[in-house]
Amino acid sequence: MITRVLSLLSSLMIACYLITAGAADLQAQDTPSPALLVGEKSGDLLAIVDPETLEIVARVPANRQPHEITSDGRYAYVSNSGMDFITVIDLETQEQVEPIDMRPLSPIHGLWVSQGKLYFANEDSRTISSYNPDTGEIEWVLGTGEWMSHMLMVSEDANKIFATSMFPGSALILERVDHRRMWDISVIPTGPRAEGLDVSPDGREFWVTNVHESTISIIDVEAREEIEKIDLPTNFSNRLKFTPDGRYVVVAELQGDEVLILDARTREQVKRIDVGGGTEGIQMDPDGSRFFISVSPENKVAVIDLETLEVTGEIHGFDNPDGLWWQVGE
Repeated sequence: MITRVLSLLSSLMIACYLITAGAADLQAQDTPSPALLVGEKSGDLLAIVDPETLEIVARVPANRQPHEITSDGRYAYVSNSGMDFITVIDLETQEQVEPIDMRPLSPIHGLWVSQGKLYFANEDSRTISSYNPDTGEIEWVLGTGEWMSHMLMVSEDANKIFATSMFPGSALILERVDHRRMWDISVIPTGPRAEGLDVSPDGREFWVTNVHESTISIIDVEAREEIEKIDLPTNFSNRLKFTPDGRYVVVAELQGDEVLILDARTREQVKRIDVGGGTEGIQMDPDGSRFFISVSPENKVAVIDLETLEVTGEIHGFDNPDGLWWQVGE
């Protein structure tokens, strides 16, 4: 009997060692460059994926319900549902470092890095702000009035900010008017629960999904006005993304099984791609060959070829994947 117990204990110790060794091997893999960053909303993790091998090389604790992700090359910045801080992960050591305290501002949702600064949207306090990682200070806070800023993206030169407000449902374009802190703000009504957004590669059009009426508002960036509204054959589309060549717009569908592909010029449907579950986060490979999309209820990320518009791969092992980001090392 004693011999059997000792044998069992020995087997358990070996199993524990193998599990620990396996986890260590996963963490020991360097962060590739480029890397695909995946927020696991139910797992409270940030997964680091090698986009060439389609393998998860590390999973780092990222606090409660990670939503949106951005990166400056060295650090990943993650917004968390209801939290009064921004999670910061060192992509070199694959560890959390000190978070960015957002108090007294409200919890953050959308965030974006441009010109070395971190820009973020505060929904409840109805502001858009910027943080300087070098000084550790919030540099400015800009009130947006009655509009609850939700998602945002920032131009490469950091002189334009594009944002959406879910309620009452509008798009915002902010343009820097001098080298200080003065910004011109344009608010364009779109539709209820304006959420997903992207700007065409040529910078001329700003597309916004209006979830509660299943439409896309197309805004002329120069004129600052809606020029067209497209009806969507979907139930809950809260993300969209232009392809790098500007030819297509990919539209996610959280309450369906298909990804919608639109012709950006004609506004017509090109194809519906069955990925087996509802989709949210979208990320383009900058070389224009493929895109990645979170299939949240199926705990996977689908890889879709942009020439054939076919699923060419899947990455499994996530826990409710949502936000995606493409990061290149410093």
